[in-house]
Amino acid sequence: MSRKRFHHTFYLLGTMAVAAAVPMSHFLMGLAPFLLLLNWIAEWNWREKQIRLRKNRQGLWFVAFYLVYAIGLIRVTDWSAAGVEMLAKLPLLLSPLVIITSKPFKNRELRNIFIVFIAATLFGCCWNFTYARTHILDNIRQMSRFIDHIRFSLCVALSIVFCFHLLLHPLNSKTPLRFIYLIISSLLLSYLLYAQTLSGIIILLAITLCYVIYLIENQKNNKTKWALGGFLVVLLAAATLYTIYITYDYFHVKDAAPDRSALTASGNSYSFEEDPMVENGHYIGHYVCKEELQTAWTMRSDTMFDERVSATLIRYLNSLGMRKDSAAVMSLSDQDIRNIEHKTANVYYGHKGNLRRALYETYFGLSLYKKYGIINESSILERIELWRASWQIIREHWFLGVGVGQQRAALDRQLEIQHSPIADKRMNRGSHNQFLTFWMAAGIIPMLYFCFLLVYPFAGLRSRITFVYFALFLLLFLSMLVEDTLSSQAGLMMFAVFVPLLLFNNSRDVS
Repeated sequence: MSRKRFHHTFYLLGTMAVAAAVPMSHFLMGLAPFLLLLNWIAEWNWREKQIRLRKNRQGLWFVAFYLVYAIGLIRVTDWSAAGVEMLAKLPLLLSPLVIITSKPFKNRELRNIFIVFIAATLFGCCWNFTYARTHILDNIRQMSRFIDHIRFSLCVALSIVFCFHLLLHPLNSKTPLRFIYLIISSLLLSYLLYAQTLSGIIILLAITLCYVIYLIENQKNNKTKWALGGFLVVLLAAATLYTIYITYDYFHVKDAAPDRSALTASGNSYSFEEDPMVENGHYIGHYVCKEELQTAWTMRSDTMFDERVSATLIRYLNSLGMRKDSAAVMSLSDQDIRNIEHKTANVYYGHKGNLRRALYETYFGLSLYKKYGIINESSILERIELWRASWQIIREHWFLGVGVGQQRAALDRQLEIQHSPIADKRMNRGSHNQFLTFWMAAGIIPMLYFCFLLVYPFAGLRSRITFVYFALFLLLFLSMLVEDTLSSQAGLMMFAVFVPLLLFNNSRDVS
C-alpha cells in the first residue's frame, strides 16, 4: 500500500469512527477527530492541500467561524471556563479544514460513512430499547444510554434521512438492498415513536413534508404529482386530527357534576377542591379521601406515604377515572403500584410508544402554570424563562457578550436576580437556543456570522445543495431554535463533520 493510499484509508476509517461515535460514544467523539488531525499533518502534502483549498475557498467561511467566535474572549475574566469552551468548539475549526483539504471520498466511500452512522444509531436504538424493557425508568429520557435523548433523537432522524437517500440511490438499485434500508428506517421510526422525543418527531415530520413538496416540484407526471399531493394532505390531516383528539381527550371533562354528599364504601367523606385541574378528562381534586389513601397505601406498598406519594397516587387514580379512596387503591394492579412508587403520576406515562405520554406531560405542565404559576414541570415554560433571562443579558451586553465560557454563570445570576422559579435548578445550562447562546457569550458579530454560515450555502453553493444536505440543515436549524445543539458534543460533531462533508467533498453523485 502506497503512502498516499494509507493516509486516505486512515482518513476514511477515522471519519467512519466519528460517524459511529456521534450516536454512541463521547470518548470516541473526542479521540477520532484527534487521530484524524494527526493523520492530516502526517500526510505532509501541503501543496495538494493548498490546491484543494483554492478549489473550495467557500469552505474558509466555515473555518473562520471559530476565529470570529474568539471575539468573545475580549470580555473574559474566567480564563479556565473560556479555555474549556474554546477547546470544546475546536472541531468547528479543524473538521472543516481537514475535510476541505483532504482527498475527496468516492461515492461508495461516502455511502459507507452513512451506513456506519446508520448502523451505530440502529445499535443504539436496540440497546436503549432492551434497557427500557428490562429496567424500570423514572423518566423516559433515561432510556438513552449513550448520549442525551434529544441529540440521540436527532441521530435517529438523520439516519432515517440517510436510509431513504441510500434506498433511492442508483448504487443501490438491487431490490434486496432497498428492502433492507426500508426495514431499517421503519425500525428507526418505531424507536423514535417509542422514545416519545417530541422534538425529534416534529423535526422528522417537517423533513418529510419538505421532501414530499420537493418531489412534487420535481415531478413531471401529473398523476404522480396528484398522488404525492394527496399523501401530503393526508399526512397533515392525520397529524392534526390526532393532536386534536389527544388534546380533546385530555381536557374534555367526562365527569358528571360532583355529589358533595357522597361517601366512600367505608362511609367516609370525600374532599372537593374548588376549581380543580383537569387531567385525562377528570377533575384531580374531586372525590379525594386522604385518610383512606394512606391506610390502603401502607397495605399495598412499603414506600412511605409522604406528600410526593400522595400527589402521585391521587393523579394516577384520577388518570384511571377512579375516585381517590381505599377501594380504588386496593383495586390497582401490582404494576400500577410499582408505577406510582417510581413517580409515574399518569397511567399513560407508563405506556411506552404512545405519543399521549409526551403530549400529556406537556399539557399537565401548562395546566400547572395556568393555575399556580408553576413552570418547573414544563420544559416549554422553562425554555421560555431561559429565553427571557438570556434576552435580558443580551440587552445589557449586546455587542461583545459576557465572554466565552461565562454565559452559563451569567444566566444563573440573571435567573436569581429575576427570582425565577428555576433559579436553583442548575444544570450546566445555556439558553436552550443556539443563537441566543452565541450572542450572549460572544456578542452580535459571531451570532450574525453564524446565521450567515447557515444561509450562505443556499446562495453561494446552490449547485452543491442536495436534499440530504437540506434535511441536515433543517434538522440542525430546528433543533437550534429550542436547544444549544452545538453545546453538546454530539450536536457539535454532526454540524462540524456532516455539513462540510456534504458541501465540500466534491462528490458529484451525492444527491
